[in-house]
Amino acid sequence: MAGHADLILVIDDDEDVRKATLGFLQSRGLKTLAADSVGEGLRLFSERHPAVVLLDLKLPDGTGIDVLRELQRQAPGTPVVVISGYGRVGEVVEAMRMGAADFIEKPVTRERLFEVVDRVLRPRLPGGEADLESVADGTRFGMAGRSEAMRRIYQLIEMAAPTKCRVLIAGESGTGKELIARAIHALSPRRDGTFVELNCAAIPAELIESEMFGHVKGAFTGATGERKGLFETASGGTLFLDEVGDMSPVTQTKLLRVLQEGVVTPVGSSEPRPVDVRIISATGKYLPDEIARGSFREDLYHRINVLTIAVPPLRARREDIPELAEHFLRLACVENGVRPKRLAPRAVDVLVQLPWNGNVRELRNLMERLVVLVPSEVVTHQDAMDAFRITGGTGDEGGALPLREARARFERQYILYRLSANNGSLARTAKDLGIERTNLYRKMKQLGIQMPRGAARPAPTLR
Repeated sequence: MAGHADLILVIDDDEDVRKATLGFLQSRGLKTLAADSVGEGLRLFSERHPAVVLLDLKLPDGTGIDVLRELQRQAPGTPVVVISGYGRVGEVVEAMRMGAADFIEKPVTRERLFEVVDRVLRPRLPGGEADLESVADGTRFGMAGRSEAMRRIYQLIEMAAPTKCRVLIAGESGTGKELIARAIHALSPRRDGTFVELNCAAIPAELIESEMFGHVKGAFTGATGERKGLFETASGGTLFLDEVGDMSPVTQTKLLRVLQEGVVTPVGSSEPRPVDVRIISATGKYLPDEIARGSFREDLYHRINVLTIAVPPLRARREDIPELAEHFLRLACVENGVRPKRLAPRAVDVLVQLPWNGNVRELRNLMERLVVLVPSEVVTHQDAMDAFRITGGTGDEGGALPLREARARFERQYILYRLSANNGSLARTAKDLGIERTNLYRKMKQLGIQMPRGAARPAPTLR
């Protein structure tokens, strides 16, 4: 779909808001379209292919959520900015989790409108890098990033979604595996069906069969009535099996039968029931190793692994951190009813350097912590460091570490902290640490710490 790089569609049934918004945009030399209903908005979008959509959530013939869902289906790369009052916080949060690029509170101010439109429109003007046909617009389904690794993931999502193939999503805890599963479902022909999630590690082995396949009355102690299992609940839609590597051997065998035959037999029953479910699985384990240890069935592995999507840890795609941080900061402001905040450039520098052992989940938690702790509109580098230190910088994993790794992690965090406190000065930081500047530079390279902006590298020494 070929879009107009500077055309903005405003969908709002409030005439005063609509006229004011159009006037602000036109004063900046931007081309505009206007609609006052779902039907008119979708018609203009299909005919004119605008670069950005400003969308009210309350419309006379439907909801903004309906429009957002349809726009994502037609053109996944087009940013949609939600316009609404804080009285509809729940809907705003839902829209942003679905992939809305940002939120503007009513009454719309010129400054806030220009700030948001400039941000989402800039990459789409001539010479920009964004591809309007790509799902990689930075805030799609809560995912963000334009790194090569993320672009590949977006491509795999788009390729897998229209098909029936079973997908295995592999990656560390907190990398966003569920978001990928939801994106595949939302872009698939099954999007109007139910998306059901089952965390295989969170349910006791003796109950997981009942959860998956259901049970009949009297099947076991406490089964006082018949219960439909998640396979039947998800029939016509998608069943997401999270942490599938933690499934017991007995349940693996029964799952394999369901995948082979397309039927489930509730616990305590002998009558199979047909189901039509797409399976998407996720694991933080390396399943070939589990197969070698005898804890995971190889035939089941090949059944659920028609296509693998490997999700890299956040530390392997640091170039995505600024975009992710801004997205999570905007979302946290909306969720907590706080006026929009922004990250100072040096705060972004600090975030890029942190270890992120808890991956994207840890980054999101930190952004929410900053929204709660920082009263000012601008989040500084010191705010970021202080909020990170509250948790000890350990992330969400919490496991024991070898002494060498723990020492290296502490050294990295402490050097980052002193660099931040000294405004990036290598000389002052080296003095604080009691080491030579050349030794500090060598240690920074060893620990993967990037040079602060504008900092001069020490001159080489003769040996």
